[in-house]
Amino acid sequence: MTRAPACMLVLACLLVFALPAAAARAGAETAEFVGLRVGFDDHYKAGVWTPVEVALRGGAQRQEGRIRLTVPDGDGVPSSVICPPEEPCVVMPGHTTTRRLFVRFGRVRSTLTAEWIVEGRIAARREFDASEEPGPARFPPAMPASQPLIVSVGESGLGVEDAARLRRAGPRQAGAVARLADAGPLPQRWFGYEGVAAVVLSTSRPETFQDLDPTGARLEALDRWVRLGGRLVLCVGRAGDEVLGPGAPLARFAPGALAEMVPLRRLGALEIYAGGTVPLPDPRPEEPLRVPRLEDVRGVVEAREADLPLVVRSARGFGQVLFLAADLDQPPLSQWPDRHLLLAKLLDLPASPPDETQHDFAVLHYAYDDVSGQLRSALDHFHGVRLVPFGLVAAAIVVYILLIGPGDYFLLKRVLRRMELTWITFPATVLIVCLAAYAAAYWLKGDTLRMNQADVVDVDVATGHVRGTAWFNLFSPRIDSFDLALTPQPPFGVEGPETVLAWQGLPGRALGGMSPHAQGPPLWTDAYRFTPDLNAMRETPIQAWSTKSFTARWHATAPKTLAAELAAVDGAAVGTVRNLLDVALTDCMLAYGTWAYRLGDLAPGQAVALTADAPRSELRTSLTGRRYVQDERAVRQVTAPYDRGSVDLEYILGTMLFYEAAGGSRYTGLANAYQPFVDMSDLLKTDRAILVARVEREGEPHRASAVVRGGEPIAGSDDRIVSLYRFVLPIEGPGMQP
Repeated sequence: MTRAPACMLVLACLLVFALPAAAARAGAETAEFVGLRVGFDDHYKAGVWTPVEVALRGGAQRQEGRIRLTVPDGDGVPSSVICPPEEPCVVMPGHTTTRRLFVRFGRVRSTLTAEWIVEGRIAARREFDASEEPGPARFPPAMPASQPLIVSVGESGLGVEDAARLRRAGPRQAGAVARLADAGPLPQRWFGYEGVAAVVLSTSRPETFQDLDPTGARLEALDRWVRLGGRLVLCVGRAGDEVLGPGAPLARFAPGALAEMVPLRRLGALEIYAGGTVPLPDPRPEEPLRVPRLEDVRGVVEAREADLPLVVRSARGFGQVLFLAADLDQPPLSQWPDRHLLLAKLLDLPASPPDETQHDFAVLHYAYDDVSGQLRSALDHFHGVRLVPFGLVAAAIVVYILLIGPGDYFLLKRVLRRMELTWITFPATVLIVCLAAYAAAYWLKGDTLRMNQADVVDVDVATGHVRGTAWFNLFSPRIDSFDLALTPQPPFGVEGPETVLAWQGLPGRALGGMSPHAQGPPLWTDAYRFTPDLNAMRETPIQAWSTKSFTARWHATAPKTLAAELAAVDGAAVGTVRNLLDVALTDCMLAYGTWAYRLGDLAPGQAVALTADAPRSELRTSLTGRRYVQDERAVRQVTAPYDRGSVDLEYILGTMLFYEAAGGSRYTGLANAYQPFVDMSDLLKTDRAILVARVEREGEPHRASAVVRGGEPIAGSDDRIVSLYRFVLPIEGPGMQP
């Protein structure tokens, strides 16, 4: 061996040993991701905004940067969120910093990529995978969208797990419970609760809520979520003075003011309310339960002991609070075998489980098992865009195979008698077929960007709060990327609208669903972006002649829309409703309790009077077309079966507005677990009436919101746009109290 090769060999060996050391020194100079926590106690759902907390350990020097998280959406396309530029993350040498962002997982099993961006470059990067097996770079898989998630806050068990099992029809419908020892992990933004069906607060240990600042972001987020349609179960017993007193963080949720703490010596009312079969023992005389007595109670008292309200259901915006004057984690309730029945009643869990076979039938025939999936499918039917039947596609493939196989052979062998010409005939056939396929697709699909949209706008007349929910599908005639936003434009002015925009997933295991049996490679590797405040999407790709589904939620405040003076008289709504808008309300229906009143149209300024003997029908009859038929044997109830294959937007939305009142999954054969906040059936159990109407301006339907691309609306005259409005009206008087 000569001297030069020997020197090069020595240098190569030194370089091999030096590279790891240099890499270690470089890694120590920057921060690194060391941990990840997803959802509520590792419980979260696919297809909804989910809190994700990442831990970043500092390197050799102080760094200031931003964290970016990337996950696949419902179509498997990467999407990313990033910290706002005005809220950078600072990591110090040797210290670990945590930061919470919100992402939307599009698959039950997803990969999350975390990036640490300093001065515009990626300084650190780490991938985390969803898996049941624990590990440093693992996090649990998501729950399917069809499963309800209940969050319980408190150190002790309340029996929520047993209550959730009551609705079990199979593993896909079984409820899950996330138990938090204290309120610290609760989100600081309201949409962090999007996948939560209910929150249960147990206050027997007031220190559980010591981190809740009465004016802080966590409490405000919880309150905003309830007002926008959430359900809160508040259990207050012996610590009522501390949690409901002046300035206490949870006092805002109480359906009345704390008057005093009183002893509760008999519990028979709770036993009857729960419908239990095991007697609930009364407290011992020497150790009575101390519970709060509320005054100026707002809402419906569902259980009372003498003049002491024990269970109060009250409306809070578009959501509701279930107040229980007792501690579920203290004796004798904690030792009662039927405690879970009391929880199930407070959570409005169905007494009998849904029929999973109907859901399986829906998946096999329609590729969705949730009513939101039916709405998404209906939004995919565009004017001027024709779908090609599968049979025709299969026939075209067979003809193509015959042309390039036996057809080409017969032409060359029997007609041209020159087999070498296959070098010309074969590519010519392929080219002609490709051009014909393109021409047919162009004729069937067109070259116009199209959009279908459905909106539901809800107005709380008493407070002026407004919320809106929009669903829209885009059809793109070419490969394109879109900068999208949504602008609320109801027929009345709104102040301070806040919008959250996202893609809309498909619940279920079918092709394109969020719980697929197998996942194919993504069509795009580059991630599109959500803006830091999640009100817009940047560079969202859509394939040629393909569609993508989106959803948006917004809330604001509005001036007076309706004037209502309604009272409850013998279970009926009596009074007047006046339209204060400058637009007509058409096809009005007033729902109160179990009744429906058809009011017709309300012109601007027009009022309608309701009397005790006003014509009315059962709400379920109005929603389902149920009628009574008499034959030779008896009088039978006949209900028009729900059409799970319908693509009528108004028909589907009408079911979503009062899903449970219409009969729930037993009537529709579909679940309503993905976006249950749209259903206002439970709000009818409070002292509220709901007016449903359409809005017309100058004889034309009014669009509740505008989808904007680059500042310009993209809806065309041929697009299907449906907007429904609901006005929540207060009822004076005893309401539905027993």
